[in-house]
Amino acid sequence: MKPRRILTAEESCEILDEAVRHNALAVMNLYDPDQDQWQTFKSRFLERDPNRRFVVLDYQETHGTHPVPLAVGQYVGISFRYKSRKIMFATVVEARGRYVLGADESVAAIRYRWPESMTELQRRAYYRTPVPPDVRVLANVWAGGTAARDTVQASGLGVLTGYAMDLSCGGTLIRLSQLQAPDWPDNQTLGVELHLPDGQPPLMLDAYYRGTRHDHEGGLCVAVQFVGLELSPEGRSLLQRLARCVQRFHRMWLSKELRSRRARFGTG
Repeated sequence: MKPRRILTAEESCEILDEAVRHNALAVMNLYDPDQDQWQTFKSRFLERDPNRRFVVLDYQETHGTHPVPLAVGQYVGISFRYKSRKIMFATVVEARGRYVLGADESVAAIRYRWPESMTELQRRAYYRTPVPPDVRVLANVWAGGTAARDTVQASGLGVLTGYAMDLSCGGTLIRLSQLQAPDWPDNQTLGVELHLPDGQPPLMLDAYYRGTRHDHEGGLCVAVQFVGLELSPEGRSLLQRLARCVQRFHRMWLSKELRSRRARFGTG
């Protein structure tokens, strides 16, 4: 089964029906050009209408996140879980208002345009797979997102280098060459450059900073979460490359494990 595929119109309707039925939790991503950074919050599905071509999600504090300012016409990326899969799509804000839950109850809500297409990721594509030990994935990371790449690189300061330790369509853990942790705040927008072993130019991705940690050898690592890939055809193309690479790494690890078992049990 492919790690990534575009859903049919019938499948999209079925999945959105299920999301509304269970008030599924969704993660909303949008780019704020005024602050030049990505913002995220969580919402729950309330309604969908495939005939009138819209979906409705609440617009209130959910799971500890507060909604960010939204304007009619603004593009938003939405992702949510469905069974063992992750569903992603881009949409546009159509209207703001209140959604009636009952006779005397309503909540703030946003009506979004029905998605033109929805992407499905299988579990192995968004669960992180270790980079095989005989593969090197060079990684560069800096503050400010991909838009700041030229400025940061021209200054000769602020670009951290290292190697990806694991990879998924959702993020990566980068082991840094330096010993001192960066002084970035939580959720800082970052730019990430990944040199995948697929013979193509490096991937350029926006990401959130998710903190530092040490690997099993004590090396300093930066955790990043990719953001915004569902919002443009270019982003979805990058997502496809990521999915293929994750699948390849996954197969390599399975092959290594199979050889190890055969060696332990003496089978050919």
